[in-house]
Amino acid sequence: MAPTQYLFIDESGDPGSGEGDSSLHYAELLLRIDSEGFPHLMRHINNWRYIRGLTIEMKRPPRGRDAAAFLRPLRELERNGIISCCGVYLLKAGYTGPYLKLTSPRGRNPVLFRNFVHRQLLEYHFSLCQTPLANIELVFDRFEMSRESTQNLEQYLQTNIRLPCFWHVTHADSLYVEALQVVSQLVNMVSDVALGKPTALAKELLDFVSLKDVTEV
Repeated sequence: MAPTQYLFIDESGDPGSGEGDSSLHYAELLLRIDSEGFPHLMRHINNWRYIRGLTIEMKRPPRGRDAAAFLRPLRELERNGIISCCGVYLLKAGYTGPYLKLTSPRGRNPVLFRNFVHRQLLEYHFSLCQTPLANIELVFDRFEMSRESTQNLEQYLQTNIRLPCFWHVTHADSLYVEALQVVSQLVNMVSDVALGKPTALAKELLDFVSLKDVTEV
């Protein structure tokens, strides 16, 4: 069977307008791994769980020395070509794209805003990845996504001529998908970059993640 390329995607922040209780930023991160590389990633996850004594879902992003222990093996996997990571982020106050606010182009629509940023992320990934496999599966964290939203997203992506045809578009719960938990940890660290408050150590350790500011699109 031909190898499969998996693209795991998660977000930080919310699709709200940036007012009230809504986040000031929105960020998404993508982790790419081919089917043959999974044992290497799972070895790191199992080691990380053992070191931290984790028996539940990874939610709180690692900081300080924990961040180093979590990120350095991922950097090594990236340098060996086993994974690649990229992300996009925006600050809502200066955002010029559609769907975020009532005054935005095409008005406010949180579902379409999220889908639009998904597209920005995927187009950025494929601009960096010159040799995608034929079998590509997208895996999104389905948190707070209705069935209608997931169907809308799949149709939107599959009809985009700038993107390859995806074998499957899967919506999973990060509780039982370890790779999504890794992405969740990483995108929370990217939030610090978006908000301009990463530590020097975090900036050094995140150098394997290609980031793009899409505040002005």
